[in-house]
Amino acid sequence: MKKILIPIDFKFNSHDAIDYAIRFFKREQCEFYFLNTYTYDISGLNTIDLLQADDDWYDKPKCASEDNLGKLIQKYAFNSRDSKHHFSAISECSNLIEGMKKAMKDIKIDLVVLPGKDRTGEDSIRYSRNTKRIIEHIRECPVMIIPASSKMHKKPKFVLVSRFDIDLPISELENWYELVQIAKGNIKIVTLSGKDDLTEKQKSNQCKVRYHLEMLSGEKIKIEYIENAPALKDFARYHSDYIMCLIDRKPDLWRKIGITYSKITNLGPLLSTPLIALHR
Repeated sequence: MKKILIPIDFKFNSHDAIDYAIRFFKREQCEFYFLNTYTYDISGLNTIDLLQADDDWYDKPKCASEDNLGKLIQKYAFNSRDSKHHFSAISECSNLIEGMKKAMKDIKIDLVVLPGKDRTGEDSIRYSRNTKRIIEHIRECPVMIIPASSKMHKKPKFVLVSRFDIDLPISELENWYELVQIAKGNIKIVTLSGKDDLTEKQKSNQCKVRYHLEMLSGEKIKIEYIENAPALKDFARYHSDYIMCLIDRKPDLWRKIGITYSKITNLGPLLSTPLIALHR
C-alpha cells in the first residue's frame, strides 16, 4: 500500500493537489495522510503571561487544526467511491518540517504531494516560503508539486531532467519508474546542457540512465537537450501534459546554511506542469 503525505495549510486551497493525487493513484491501494502543523504565537508575551494563560488559549490552535482536518477527512471519505483509498489526519504542534519528518519516520511515507499555490505580482516567479523549505529539507522520498491548473492526463510523459554530472543511483531510478508505471506513462530524458558541451562523464552517466530505463520500460527513450533553466521553464509551459522530474543533488555546505538553493527552488513554480523532485 502506498502512503502519501499531503501537508495542509488552511489559508490556501489544497483540494486541487489532493484531487490530482487521488486520480494519479486511482488504481493503487493508498493511504492519504493530511498533515496540519500549528504553533503558538508567543511574540510579546513574557513568562508570567504564559503561566497565566488559560486552557482556551492553549486549546484554540489544537481544536482549530483538528476540526478543519476532520471536515477534510469527512469530505474525501464520503465522496470516495474507491475502496482502495483511505484517508487519515495528523495534527501536530510543531513547525512544518519537524512535523513532516516525524510523520515520514513513523509512517514510512512513499511520496509527499504539495499544492503549487497560485501567487500574484512579483511573487509569481517564486515558491512560497513553506514550499521552498520542503524542497530544501525533505529528502527522504520524492516530492510532487501540483500547480492549481494541472490536469491528470491519460498516459502522461514523465520527463527526467538532469545535467548528468553525477551518477544517478539505480534504486532511485527504479523507485521513480514505479510512479511512471502507476500513471501508465512513458519516459523522455532531457539533458540540461548543450549536446556539444557534454563532458565524457556526462555522456557516460546519461548512457547508463538511458540504458537502465530502456531495460525497465522495454521501449526506446528519446533524449532532448535544453541549455538552461529559463529554456526548461519555457519547455514546461508548452507541455502541460508532461510531468517534469528533476534530480536534486545532495546539499553542500552553502545550501545547508541557506546561502544557495537547489536548482528546483531556483527554477520556481511551473504554471500548469506538475514537478517531481527526486533526490541524489
